[in-house]
Amino acid sequence: MGTKLLRMAFLSIHSSPLGQMGTKDTGGMSTYLLGLSRALGEEGHSVDIFSRGSGKKGSFVQDISPGMRLITLNDGLGPLAKEDLFWHTENIAALLLDFTEVSRSEYDLIFSHYWLSGCVGRVLSNKMKLPHLVMFHTLGQAKNENCPAENEPAQRLLEEEALAFGSDLVVTAAHSEKERVARYYKLDPEKIAVIPCGIDRNLFKPVARKSARDKLALSGEKIILSVGRIEPVKGLDLLVRAAALLPAEDKIRLVIAGGDSSGESRVAELKELAAGAGFSGMLTFTGSIDHNRLPLYYSAANVTVISSAYESFGMVALESPACGTPVVAGPVGIIPELLDPDHPDTLGCLVGSRDPVDWAAAIRKTYMRSDQISATDITARLAPYNWDASAEKLIDLVRKKFNL
Repeated sequence: MGTKLLRMAFLSIHSSPLGQMGTKDTGGMSTYLLGLSRALGEEGHSVDIFSRGSGKKGSFVQDISPGMRLITLNDGLGPLAKEDLFWHTENIAALLLDFTEVSRSEYDLIFSHYWLSGCVGRVLSNKMKLPHLVMFHTLGQAKNENCPAENEPAQRLLEEEALAFGSDLVVTAAHSEKERVARYYKLDPEKIAVIPCGIDRNLFKPVARKSARDKLALSGEKIILSVGRIEPVKGLDLLVRAAALLPAEDKIRLVIAGGDSSGESRVAELKELAAGAGFSGMLTFTGSIDHNRLPLYYSAANVTVISSAYESFGMVALESPACGTPVVAGPVGIIPELLDPDHPDTLGCLVGSRDPVDWAAAIRKTYMRSDQISATDITARLAPYNWDASAEKLIDLVRKKFNL
């Protein structure tokens, strides 16, 4: 087993990690890619992140941070729907191979993110004779089981199963996702590794609540926050129903942060649902917001709610407590590891059902707390979630497994 510095090709074919956070195809996966890659670069390793672009044919190289580059591969076909990318797998792989030959780039491993990248990575792994790691970030089968409205295509389910079997290692960010992958595909747990997300504590830290509200022009005695894309799996209908059950005298405002034009029809449905419950005047949709402004929203809120029917990790569960604001969440992603269901927890409250009455009770109990999470609790509870530790775990893992 060697100790050389490693060169890694990370694939994020359908989504540039530098895209606008909270929009349709840019979210926790981008945070994971950037955080892990930066930490690896700081340790002296090299990471090239490959993504498909929609410009004129050619490759564009962008230095992001020491040891970390984004290479945008343009095939000249212009914008393509995500569901159509699968049919261009061989072409995208060929472009990447061309880049490596022209630039004389060599790698020790390929790490594919999302199933579409996995399909490209599989081609490259076979041709370049390199170990292939796959991280699905979300699973089509899990989305369909927990939220049938997502209606993920059969092609995705077939490819995810094939990739789970055919890759050298499957990576997940939470133990619950590892258990799900092992159960779905009957994989040996030794073939699945958990490498958690980290959190940027320089960005995500408390801001005085009044100052945050003033900067965001947010009003309301009690502010309930939801952060993320506007998709059925996020369970925002459950959140609206729960919020509508809260006492009027609490003077609440529900702020849903994130989303873009792709979620317009869903926003209209949620507004109609709120209107039917007499709650529309207390509901605010912010649309897409800059990632660097998220700490203001977390700090302005009394409680952040994660109402998702399924999450593979759930970055919000780290970001909100880091800013001093407790969460109310279901048992998805990292939540079962983070919140104690049997005892009062300073980080928030876990809700085991999908009943709006139960969610309303947990939300009210949480926002009626007079205090934010203490700095001591933030440091102690979030200490395991840092990108340096994640990077070190990845390097130790691949060195031992692949003798690098």
